Amino acid sequence: MTEPIEPGGVSSAPDRLPTAGQSIVACRALAAPVSVNRAARTVEVVWSTGARARNFVPPYGPILEELDMAPSAVRMDALRSGRAPVLDTHRRAGTRDVLGRVTAARLDAGRGYATLQFSGADDVEPVWQRVADGTLQSVSVGYRVHRYEPRPDAATGQTIHRAVDWEPYEISIVPVPVDAAAVVRGEGDQGAPATAIEPALTIPEEPPMPETTPALPDPAPAPPAPPTTPHQENAVTATAPPEPTRAAPPAPDLDAIRAEAERAAVERIAGYEPVLAAARGLVTADMLDTMREGAIRDRVSPEVLRGRLWEAFTSGAARPSLPARPDTGPSNEDPSQLLDAMAEALAARTMPGYQAPATGRHTEFLGWRPSDMIGELLRARGERNVPRNPTILAERAFHTTSDFPALLSAAANKMLLAAYAPAAPTYRTLFLRRDFRDFKPHRHLRVGDFPTLLPLSENGEVQAGTMSESQELVFLQTFARRIRVTRQMLVNDDLGAFTDFASMIGRRVADFENATAYALVNSAGGDGPTLTTGAAAVFGTAAARANKAGAGTALDLPNLALGRAAVMRQKTLDGLPIAVGAQMRLLVGPNQELAARQLTVSVQATQTSNANVYAGFVQPLVEPLIPANRWYLFSDPMAAPVYVYGYLNGAEGPQVTTGNVQGVDGVEVSVIFDFGVGAIDWRGAWFNPGT
Repeated sequence: MTEPIEPGGVSSAPDRLPTAGQSIVACRALAAPVSVNRAARTVEVVWSTGARARNFVPPYGPILEELDMAPSAVRMDALRSGRAPVLDTHRRAGTRDVLGRVTAARLDAGRGYATLQFSGADDVEPVWQRVADGTLQSVSVGYRVHRYEPRPDAATGQTIHRAVDWEPYEISIVPVPVDAAAVVRGEGDQGAPATAIEPALTIPEEPPMPETTPALPDPAPAPPAPPTTPHQENAVTATAPPEPTRAAPPAPDLDAIRAEAERAAVERIAGYEPVLAAARGLVTADMLDTMREGAIRDRVSPEVLRGRLWEAFTSGAARPSLPARPDTGPSNEDPSQLLDAMAEALAARTMPGYQAPATGRHTEFLGWRPSDMIGELLRARGERNVPRNPTILAERAFHTTSDFPALLSAAANKMLLAAYAPAAPTYRTLFLRRDFRDFKPHRHLRVGDFPTLLPLSENGEVQAGTMSESQELVFLQTFARRIRVTRQMLVNDDLGAFTDFASMIGRRVADFENATAYALVNSAGGDGPTLTTGAAAVFGTAAARANKAGAGTALDLPNLALGRAAVMRQKTLDGLPIAVGAQMRLLVGPNQELAARQLTVSVQATQTSNANVYAGFVQPLVEPLIPANRWYLFSDPMAAPVYVYGYLNGAEGPQVTTGNVQGVDGVEVSVIFDFGVGAIDWRGAWFNPGT
């Protein structure tokens, strides 16, 4: 009894378990050879049956997916537009991946059918030939899912994500299908390719029947079956009504097919060589030869060969002897690590209060003489005959190695930083920091130098403004000092002068910064330097300035109110009130400290007249370098800067360098400091000479 065959060659009989000798093949749709039209270069395919398949969707992760093939669930506009592409394995890297287009598409009885037309381009011809002769028989649809309906499977209890609103937009020719019921489906924009599900039984095809005119069925009993061969005795056969006689298709060009196959084989084998070359040294030569022969026999791609080689290497195959490498950082015998630990020991030994790391190798060298450190560094660098005599070691330190100058420089930098970083000169709370790119005069904008904004109407033109050309200039200067460490000091283990110099220079540099800044403030009797704009000092009583008291007065509440009001009445270049900030600084010398703190202290008053209204709005700043009874009010330097300071970019603070002295057994340790201060505006401050 024969089984009915549906149009297109698909059996309507349910899947059955395989019997002995049968094979299980996973596929979804076959391009029916009878539908190939070589003249029009078209073929009809079944592109989906909606069967379940495993998929990976970013919002859900791995899911078991099912496509609803009802016409109301599938958006067919893209496939029916005539512009949907036929791709090579869902690749969209370039135009060469487009093989043709979908000319027609429809849904029928829960299946999707389409007609694919292939391009006549030379690079498409090999794929078309494989489709036409039945070598490539699987297709895959790329689609987007707009809505899922998760539901449990009554049989297994698994959650099935059924796509009830989805849109196919391309069909691809693929070498291997994913599931057994339909085509290999591409995910489109949904993520990674779907994984394979359980294969189902497919029925081997019968040899094609001769194309003759069908005869009427014979009512007589069927003749006995012909004897079967060993290869056919377990096959499941299916017959179909003979088709009408049709013209035989043109014979394929076997020479062209053979030439293309040979070309592809040569190209594939050539791609093995870079993979094998990269694997040399990781696996044995015999294994490389075996892998190469197996790849040629199985006709696998170079990527598959690379995966096989990696599996062979990681699965316990013979491996080369690799040199041991440290995995935990530099060795304890690394000269740079030794030098840093010795510098920490020198700093901790010679600078009281130096905070060395709680743990570290520096504790090993706390009791070492400098000459002993030099000997240890020489041994770490591979010296075999290191002298024990301190005199000879000192000569080696100054003439044959750079370790000793580097050791001094590292120790000096550690001590200098330890003393310089905690120092907080008071001028930094009043001055605005602006670093320098180089030693050229630097221009600084004043409050209001940028033109004010103007209203812009619809379709209006943005008006051009101008910048002031009278910006103030500030210069960067270089300051330096040096000290010499001689061979005699090293031999006698007498580095007191050096360590005193290194430990004190940090604090000295901070004090030098403060003194340089306040020398600028105190110049001209407290009026400050002369500005380029207006050719007048920073502080003055003239109408153009009006930021100085006409006569010195005591520091009391009424005069403090007059000064604060005078600052708030100052205008920018555009005539706008300056932003003084939330707080102002009251700068005084030692003579005015008591009055300044009394005026700004917060008190709990029972009457309004006794409350300190400036507590929290004015902060006192006492600086010994402010002479007599002078006092100043400064606004926030970020809002209205009066004075600026800065360093050379990349060289903040003092820098220590070392170098040999020509003709003398010694090393010079130099401290170089690039620093600049200057006045850029008069707005934002008030000066009272005091009584």
